[in-house]
Amino acid sequence: MAALLLSTTVVSCGRFQSYSPAPVAEPSLNGFVQRRLDDPALAQFLTAQNAGATATGWSPQQLALAALYFHPALREQAAAVDVARAAEVTAGTPPPLTLSAEVSRAARVDEGKSTPWSISLLAGLTFEMGGKRAARRARARAFTLASMLRLQAAGWQLGAVDAARAAVRALGADRALADADSEHTALAELATLVRARYGEGQVTLADVAQAETEAQRALVTAAEARRARTTARLALARALAVPLRAVDTLPLRADTGRACTAAAPASFDSLGTLALRQRYDLGEALADYAVAEGDLRVEIARQYPDLTIGPGIAWDQGVARWMLSLATPGILRKVNRGPIAESRARRVAEARRVATIQDSVLVAVDSAAAVCRDASREAEATAALVEASTRSLALAQGAYARGETGATEVAFARVAVLRAVRAQHAAAERALEAATALESVLGAWPSGGPRWPGPTELTDLTTAVTTADTADTADTAGTHGGRDRPEEMK
Repeated sequence: MAALLLSTTVVSCGRFQSYSPAPVAEPSLNGFVQRRLDDPALAQFLTAQNAGATATGWSPQQLALAALYFHPALREQAAAVDVARAAEVTAGTPPPLTLSAEVSRAARVDEGKSTPWSISLLAGLTFEMGGKRAARRARARAFTLASMLRLQAAGWQLGAVDAARAAVRALGADRALADADSEHTALAELATLVRARYGEGQVTLADVAQAETEAQRALVTAAEARRARTTARLALARALAVPLRAVDTLPLRADTGRACTAAAPASFDSLGTLALRQRYDLGEALADYAVAEGDLRVEIARQYPDLTIGPGIAWDQGVARWMLSLATPGILRKVNRGPIAESRARRVAEARRVATIQDSVLVAVDSAAAVCRDASREAEATAALVEASTRSLALAQGAYARGETGATEVAFARVAVLRAVRAQHAAAERALEAATALESVLGAWPSGGPRWPGPTELTDLTTAVTTADTADTADTAGTHGGRDRPEEMK
């Protein structure tokens, strides 16, 4: 019997996993400074998401997807999903089977017995009562779902909100700098013409001073716009988790304002319903409520004592015997009132959190749709202003060609056009920001464009990027979130 017990133990030990250390890598600049937007693996990821080519410039949606590729916070959240999946294996594991052997020797042989030695082999099999295992598995599945939705919510915040917003502002800063430079050039030419008019005695010295002041003010505005562009590019680099040099000269292009166009005729009911169905953070809150529900189910199941059955055989001084023991550990304990009450209160708290997030989503949709509609009206008004100023310039040029006016009047009209165009570009930036904000609160991009990756795709993406980082630092392999999963999870 002892040999049987020993051999069973040795065989079971053969299935054990071995420990291998995975020290954290030494802090290094290599992983960060080597990130670049022309990475072939990033291009493959963008193609898989129907993001199109970037040869003509990067759109905010493409940069939002690039943030998913580079940002380490997403990999951290993906590792939490792996932890939750491993917890499902733990939750479904039944109580272990126990085996014990006992050898004893009597001081003397009892009457009628042939030997003083006694050997017994006992087994212990525990049956969980009250549905404890099913409750644990339901709670673990809910926690895995919550972790996956938390990964999606984190990715949406990093990409579709932070990175896309930073890209829109960087695009606006580029336009503002170009407009400021054009206006300064036009005002400098106008100041030259005004000085020539002054030499001809047609304007006063005050007019010359005003023209030169306007030109100097435009130069200051251009300098401020250049500083604002650098700030915007830095914000974009932070949102993408890449060095500044990766985005400093990156060409950008604007997406069409489809979200604002769609919001104009849409009612609040339709937009609110869409957001409640698509928002990842609301889904995460609902999954957390399911986790709280699972906690309560587990605590209620723990009221019931388990049943332990212990069959065994013995050779008692030459006489064979069989034994059967029954046990109910914890039968005299209290009925788990405290943990049940705590879990019930936590479930109520999670339900109220769901209601709070739902209200915040609806408020955000209402305000984002209103801002989007106003931004669309502003863009239309500035477009009309550009059209009117362009007609005025054409009239001034026609009058100059006929000799009715001088070049100064044409220069004034050209400056008016440049200022109208600058106002139009600013309004277009606000409209694009409003469209991006509306998309972010709705929780999805419009159909027909780039596709947002699902939870499995995000997990696979973080796995691939982590593997690439590990390959680049082979001396610290496995230190960037390796994914060694138990066999049961594959």
